[in-house]
Amino acid sequence: MINTNTQKHFQWVIESGAVLIIVGAALNFLVMQTLGSFDAASVILALFLGFWAFVLGNTVIFFSSVWLFMRRRDMSPEPASGQPEAQARAPIRLPRLCHH
Repeated sequence: MINTNTQKHFQWVIESGAVLIIVGAALNFLVMQTLGSFDAASVILALFLGFWAFVLGNTVIFFSSVWLFMRRRDMSPEPASGQPEAQARAPIRLPRLCHH
């Protein structure tokens, strides 16, 4: 199981990524709704910041998910025999069926 400190850190990272995605989408929505109300520089800046907030948020979420997947895979319980690789590569033994 993941310790409490790691779990809190991971939750903070996911929340930060979600906030960045929301901010990026909100900025893009705001620009589209108020198109023509602001000068061109403000529109370009809002679109630029919105785009990069969205990209950064998605990147954080993606890499956090990969990290969590890899960590959980490493922490999965191993078979009791002590040789998980040997068991994984052992041939499957099926009973012989004789056709007469």
